Amino acid sequence: MHDIKGSSHNADTVNLFFSLIRCGIGKETELPFVPSVEQWEELFEIANEQTLQGIAFAGLERLPKEQRPSSALIIDWYKTVVAIKKNNAEMTRKAVWVSKNLLKDNFRSVILKGQAVAQYYPDPSLRVAGDIDVWVEGGCDRIVEYVRSVVPECYPVYHHVDFPVLPDTGIEFHYRPTWMYNPFTNRRLQRFFKERERHEFVCTVDTSSGTLHVPTLLFNLVYIPIHIYRHLFDEGIGMRQILDYYYVLQQHSTAGERVQCVKVLKSIGMLRFLKALMYVMQQMFALDDERMLVAPDDKQGRFLLNEIMHAGNFGVSDSRYTRSERGYNMQHFINQVKRSITLFGNYPSETFWNPIFKIWHSWWRARHRKG
Repeated sequence: MHDIKGSSHNADTVNLFFSLIRCGIGKETELPFVPSVEQWEELFEIANEQTLQGIAFAGLERLPKEQRPSSALIIDWYKTVVAIKKNNAEMTRKAVWVSKNLLKDNFRSVILKGQAVAQYYPDPSLRVAGDIDVWVEGGCDRIVEYVRSVVPECYPVYHHVDFPVLPDTGIEFHYRPTWMYNPFTNRRLQRFFKERERHEFVCTVDTSSGTLHVPTLLFNLVYIPIHIYRHLFDEGIGMRQILDYYYVLQQHSTAGERVQCVKVLKSIGMLRFLKALMYVMQQMFALDDERMLVAPDDKQGRFLLNEIMHAGNFGVSDSRYTRSERGYNMQHFINQVKRSITLFGNYPSETFWNPIFKIWHSWWRARHRKG
């Protein structure tokens, strides 16, 4: 049993939710006790906060009849899952369309996280879809020039540029998959991505909507924890991102790939975070010991787990900030700096370089605004 400090939810209910998710991924077949009506309502609330409604519902379906909630809640939950599946199919179709059109214009690409990592799930349709993030080959200048030929008023940031050509769908073209605030570790990370280019942009999987271009397993072993790390410093981590990495680790990676993954993450100062992540995966999803990349760190892991349950997906349940403060403005900058200060004791390097990077990034954005 894990006591979640700062969470608005009762510890018993949070641990019930972990158990429900473990049922959803096939690790358990029943809950430790029968939830009350109020607890089931709260479980549904947590599932929404963590964008794990589909996986939680899969767990609900596996429960013995006497442990299930009321028919009314099951129906409401089922309606949510139907909507998730419908949106998932649509987002996969759009992701295939984006990659196909980029290839027509002589740009190779792969879909990052999202619809690509969903293919690791036993049932990809249960993963809540987000925006479409695409790593496009060609470098910043060439990609921004291409985007401006279609959307003249675009404003690139260090790692991506928005490509708003489909209604109600966020599309980001990445010329850098992700980044680090620390310029020295960032240089090592970008070198890794450069070295991987000849291996990426060639892998595909077949979906009902067509061929989806996806990264290699080694890339995702390295990239997904960095993506989670970036969420920690930005708006907050949700359980969905953690579950993504759980399914990455369930794939048949080689010993060499796992060693290389740890080597890269250690070289960019993320070994402590990786140990914390292993603890969280152990507590949340009962990750098997043989799937662990490194030995879990209990102290760091408890801190990370508390952050996840406190903030929720993209910080939707984080009482430390109000939603109105999360625009890309000075208040957003101040909030992010305040957030990273709370992380200083755990991740001092990124915390130190965070405000320096953001000041430099303001100059970078202004310089690239006009091309």
